[in-house]
Amino acid sequence: MEYLDNMNFEMLENTLIKEGFQKFRAKQVFEFLHVHNVKYFNEISVLSKDARAKLNDRYKITNLNILKVFKSKDGVTKKYLIELFDEEVVEAVFMQYDERVSICISSQVGCNMGCVFCASTKGGKARNLMASEMLKQIYMIEEDNGKRIDNIVVMGQGEPLDNFSNLVKFLEIIGDERGRNKSYRKITVSTCGLPDKIRELATDYEFPITLALSLHRTTDEERCKIMPINKVYNLESVMSALEYYYKKTNRRITFEYMVIGGENDTKDDAHRLKNMAKRIGAHVNIMELNPIDEYSNKGIENRAKEFTNYLNEIGVNATLRKSKGLDIEGACGQLRRKYKEGMCE
Repeated sequence: MEYLDNMNFEMLENTLIKEGFQKFRAKQVFEFLHVHNVKYFNEISVLSKDARAKLNDRYKITNLNILKVFKSKDGVTKKYLIELFDEEVVEAVFMQYDERVSICISSQVGCNMGCVFCASTKGGKARNLMASEMLKQIYMIEEDNGKRIDNIVVMGQGEPLDNFSNLVKFLEIIGDERGRNKSYRKITVSTCGLPDKIRELATDYEFPITLALSLHRTTDEERCKIMPINKVYNLESVMSALEYYYKKTNRRITFEYMVIGGENDTKDDAHRLKNMAKRIGAHVNIMELNPIDEYSNKGIENRAKEFTNYLNEIGVNATLRKSKGLDIEGACGQLRRKYKEGMCE
């Protein structure tokens, strides 16, 4: 059976009409699914008992299960361990700041990209998430915290552009004014760099989102050592696609750059990064490595701050980002598809 909450509005409307429902019912059902976050069809009170039974016999609603919540010592960051219908597990992170509330969600169970510094890819990819499974991470965590989430970051487990059709559907639904009506300008989608999908996103869709490239190195030789995808799509092919995206959408792109002191923080790195950023008007987010069991080399201490300062001196729009949730393994690169026993709560 199909999941009714996994359909964008047009798909839902066509489905309900095919099932004999009046056209106006689509807006009502869509609202119950995506605003009220109903778990069962019998909760859609505007429909008759027979209509609800008909939907229940032919369709499903996506329901996820929160297995565990890990709370950071900062008091405002939480990592959610979430069970899917097939008992696979993903993780999402709730982050509260003074001026906003953000969530980092997963787009796949695991990941196939193989980045050596990332826990999400250890063990590979089990499957893609449905759009509704991405949506439900947001809905259930909003409910659990009693707070509306302002910023959405698709930067958890998985490569979003490797789950392209579901990502697009997710964006169509989450921004629909008949549903949650989230602002696209407050949604960031992160990618290792899949040029064909970057171009397709720019050509075929008009989502004014922020696209973030996980860059981390400024030469092909060095990037290939830590990010195998660079052996398939080199930096020039990625930059060319990003240049196309920037010109097509007029949306600023972000570079994510993880500093390991002594490896990728030279003045030559800074000037190469400057040229890349200038080419597409990119903003650069600098971060320190968030260690995992399999890769914990942080290099020379405090070099991320020094590198950021130097970038600013030479005219690069760069910001040093402080990771949240390190003590609960909830920071960038630390989310896993396998639950680790013995973690603190």
